[in-house]
Amino acid sequence: MSNLVPLHMLSAVTVLDSSLEGWNLLDVPAEGPRTFQLDVAFERAFAAPPVVQVGICGLDVGNHDSARLRVRAVDINPAGFTLRAETWLNTKVWSVDVTWLALGTAVAGCDLPSVDAD
Repeated sequence: MSNLVPLHMLSAVTVLDSSLEGWNLLDVPAEGPRTFQLDVAFERAFAAPPVVQVGICGLDVGNHDSARLRVRAVDINPAGFTLRAETWLNTKVWSVDVTWLALGTAVAGCDLPSVDAD
């Protein structure tokens, strides 16, 4: 048996839209950014906080102004992370589809295939 540490990988598409409670990316304020956050729980926990990569795969914005949007994974821990979407100025965001990929160390004793490195 090898001393290799098994990797654990999870991915999904999460839809953030105006049907979610607290959605404020349609509101145009006098000034400052608007931020919406959603907690994402991993299907299986990691042994330590994983690396989480996010990307935008769908976007519905108003056509009267520029499309301004940032999407980030924050507060990453072994059980999940918070997905943060932010816009500013006059941009109105109806929805954003976010892909995410988490890669990290598997929890010891989890049901992952073993690797034999002879």
